[in-house]
Amino acid sequence: PNFAQESKALKFSGKSLKGYQWITGISVYIHSSEGKSIQELANDVLSSLQAHMNLKGLALTDIILVHLYMKSMADFAVINSVYMTAFDLCPPARVCVEAPLTEDLLFQMDCLAQKDDKMISGASCSQKQVMHVQSISHWAPANIGPYSQCIQVEDTLYCSGQIALVPCTMQLTSGGIKKEALMSLNHVERVLKAMNLKAELHHVLMANCYITDSKYISVAEAVWQRKLKELTKTKEEDINNDMPAIHGELIVVVVPFLPRAASIEWHVIAVVDQQQQRQKLTQMRSLENCQIRCDAMQSYPTCATVVTISLTLTSSSASTINLDVVLHGLVEMFKQVVEKMSKYGDITPLSFRTFFRTNIVKREPLKTGLQGHLEEQMGQKAPALIMVPVVDLPGNKIIHIACWLSQ
Repeated sequence: PNFAQESKALKFSGKSLKGYQWITGISVYIHSSEGKSIQELANDVLSSLQAHMNLKGLALTDIILVHLYMKSMADFAVINSVYMTAFDLCPPARVCVEAPLTEDLLFQMDCLAQKDDKMISGASCSQKQVMHVQSISHWAPANIGPYSQCIQVEDTLYCSGQIALVPCTMQLTSGGIKKEALMSLNHVERVLKAMNLKAELHHVLMANCYITDSKYISVAEAVWQRKLKELTKTKEEDINNDMPAIHGELIVVVVPFLPRAASIEWHVIAVVDQQQQRQKLTQMRSLENCQIRCDAMQSYPTCATVVTISLTLTSSSASTINLDVVLHGLVEMFKQVVEKMSKYGDITPLSFRTFFRTNIVKREPLKTGLQGHLEEQMGQKAPALIMVPVVDLPGNKIIHIACWLSQ
């Protein structure tokens, strides 16, 4: 087939006080126009990204986190080789998974960039620290691609996706999903710790877990809860805190395939903060045949905020819901929560990552509806909309959205 890239779809979120901006719509579509190879297209789309970023005073080196969703992992090597040349020095942290993208979409990418314009005596206020492990070691797996294991900006740690590779052999562990789930989550802990000695799993503000089978949902959730419980226990022995620890939000999604044919991949963003002082807020709204739930958590004192929104069916069929009414209510709820969370600090909504069950919700009406309501209700403050089709979500959820907001 012939391919074409569509750079006109490139969208930037608003820019936060500390220079954060999310970029979405970096995609390669299959069209019957120019007869270019995948390699040429990947090159075109990254050049286009670079050009658009330059217009905004940004460079590829300002990117700290990339999500890469592939239609087929079979094309990964080719795309990766081009990616490698674009991000040669201190590359961003990266998450790469296969997703059931629409027929005409080869891959899509979104990224978070950060450039602090405020200079204090010639040095940028927010120093970036990069962890890039290339040698095989015993403590954590080396990179299996052109990415950094973790990038820290001030107190926030942006990690790469972690799968259960045995560090000293770099082969996927055998022994089933429970072993994989635990080992990959242990890797997350080690990477956090190596980047910042104070960082623990309970500092995670947002966790996305990608699995390849619906049967693994309960395993992923159980391992996550167990690890946090163990941590809470040891912490309580250290200090007799009356305040309960406020843990980050976990979103579990089922995708067709993961790197190295892994069964589970964890991706986290953590903030080394005063955990006891985090702000938490939950809102729920019942509409006809469905329920919207919104959870927000804000770290202190950094004000980094995560908002998750889920849409759950309460009837047996999705055709019974009025999508436009639901999306209007969902965005309205998001806007209210953002306003409430903004009283502690000026936060900018950056990303609106929408995981949706592709067999139940059609991408185009969902995308058009969300984009329309976000722009209408939030204007310049609208976050970058990222559409991620998935095979399944826990329970009767048909949409689960993860939003990142920053000062």
